[in-house]
Amino acid sequence: MTLLYEQQYEQVMTPLPPADSDALAEMNVIIYDSVRKDYAINVSWYEDCIRKEWGVVKDIDHDVKKIKLVRDDGIWWVPIEKMLQVERVY
Repeated sequence: MTLLYEQQYEQVMTPLPPADSDALAEMNVIIYDSVRKDYAINVSWYEDCIRKEWGVVKDIDHDVKKIKLVRDDGIWWVPIEKMLQVERVY
């Protein structure tokens, strides 16, 4: 009898579809508007699972390609390459 942890499992995961240039351009406009006009946005990104948080973008780090999403109860550094959706909060 073999134990469960002795068996080999291959992790199957579908790759994320690349964002088209129009969607990426729209996401960039919304992010820069959040920095300039100080309004909240919803951001969803892939990080072991799909995460979704809202907040105001306070910083954009071009070296590591991340945005700093700030809210009263937390701070998130969101990788730009893994962003799935960005939308304004009304």
